[in-house]
Amino acid sequence: MKIQILNHLNEKQLKKVRTLLDACRDYEPVTLTPPLTAEGCFDSALPCFYLLYEDNELVSFLSLFLPDRYYGEAMGFTHPMARQRGYFKRLWNEALIKLEDYIEDMELLFVTDGNSGDALAALETMEGEYQYSEYILEKEMAPEPGTGTDGDNRTTLSLRQIRPSDQTLKQCAEIHETIFCDGRSASEGFVREMFDTPLTGTYLAYAQDRPVGIFHLTEWESGTYLSGFGILPRLQGQGLGTALLYAIPSCLKPGHTLLSLQVGSLNEAAFGLYKKEGFREVSHRDYYY
Repeated sequence: MKIQILNHLNEKQLKKVRTLLDACRDYEPVTLTPPLTAEGCFDSALPCFYLLYEDNELVSFLSLFLPDRYYGEAMGFTHPMARQRGYFKRLWNEALIKLEDYIEDMELLFVTDGNSGDALAALETMEGEYQYSEYILEKEMAPEPGTGTDGDNRTTLSLRQIRPSDQTLKQCAEIHETIFCDGRSASEGFVREMFDTPLTGTYLAYAQDRPVGIFHLTEWESGTYLSGFGILPRLQGQGLGTALLYAIPSCLKPGHTLLSLQVGSLNEAAFGLYKKEGFREVSHRDYYY
């Protein structure tokens, strides 16, 4: 048995990892794709990749995503013919040792897609507790010109695409923070990232010339990704979320009308709204602690 602990994967290692992932996907309908670069890790010296070999063949792989010192995600893969031998637990323990300076304050979550019975069994053995799920939903949006109207409450919204500037960054960050309560610096960072992301537009929704909500649209090859979608808390429960969804098609370009988004199971109101409006589940991730 040989274990490699790395913060970078070379071409030979990447090839072995991809071969292992293919073997796992051939055995079970696993949809997860682990990070294969350490880009975005808060500490470049921390190893994010743990590889276990038997007879020079990669049989188990652990990948960590560590965006800051307080949060991390882990994905593990073991060859179907090498399971129930304690390989993954060995890698997990190695990772905990490397993270010993941070682990007391870090929420390190293990990610699955629910499609591997072996992974769920391993989590049970390690006493992992389910925390929440994140869902990828999508819907083909019929192009509709003009504004959004909620047929029940006859609420009409107008949309304005925001041109990036220091003033509009502050305005959008304040609205984002009021809705999502991420913390002022995190809200400003998120909006700034949206401003800086290619093919992304930031929009404010208005009712009677007063801002009521915000969202961001990012074009991709065959559709558009919706993020940061929300209505100001004091105005929620009045049908404005539905009206805003009705308005979004007016912002979509031809060929990009497949709208996708991510929503968490803990956000019951948003998840219920999307399901009610016909969004279908494409995939999901379950998080364990």
